[in-house]
This record gives sequence, structure tokens and C-alpha cells, in this order.
Amino acid sequence: MQTPFNERGVTLSRAGLSASGQMIPLRDLRAVRAVRIERKKPVPVVLALIGLAVLVAGIVTCAGAALVLGVMIIVVGYLSWITQDVIFQLMVDTPDGEREMLITKDKEFADKVAALVAETVTKHAATKAQA
Repeated sequence: MQTPFNERGVTLSRAGLSASGQMIPLRDLRAVRAVRIERKKPVPVVLALIGLAVLVAGIVTCAGAALVLGVMIIVVGYLSWITQDVIFQLMVDTPDGEREMLITKDKEFADKVAALVAETVTKHAATKAQA
């Protein structure tokens, strides 16, 4: 059997699944799923609100430094929001519990690996049942 999948440091072979320096034998794989991890909202929102409060205080007190500081904090809050990426984790279920095998920003890659692993686990279970 040739290696059915070897891309971006993830290898799925007859021996098992190898990714992120971890190797899980095929017989230990039970299930797999791709999990979406959303952006973290609290820090950017809090920064933007603090910046807005400082900006309003600068407007009320006519303090130029407070105006500049408020705008700068608002910009930092905005930049911290847009630079966060949505990430995807590949979680595999083993007899020892669920383990994280892969973290990626590419949804298609995570879904592709999850589908291939699920298909391989199903085929392995079918051949194991026939034997």
C-alpha cells in the first residue's frame, strides 16, 4: 500500500496518522472531527471601549494628549481584531481520549484530512471485521 496522503507535515499511511510530531496507529483511531475556533472578542472590544472613553474624555476636557491616546487605543483594538485568524483543529478520538493532531488556518485542508482519516478508519474497521 502506498501512502494515501502526505501533505503539509501530515501523513496518513497503513501504519497510522502522523502529524505535529505525533504518531497514532491506525488501530487506535476511533473517530475524527475538524473543530472551528472563533476569534477572541473580549480583548479587542475592551481596548476599543477604553480608547473611546479616553477619546470622549479628551474631547470634554480639550486635552490633545487624551485625544491622541484615545485614537491610538481604538486603532490598537481594531488591529487586534483584524489580525486574529479563525483556526481549525483536527481532533482524533483514541482509546486514551480525544487528542489534537493539527492546527491550521485552512478550512479545506482540515476538512480534507478529517474526511480521509474518517474514510481510512471506516475501511480499517471493515477489514478488521471481515478477518
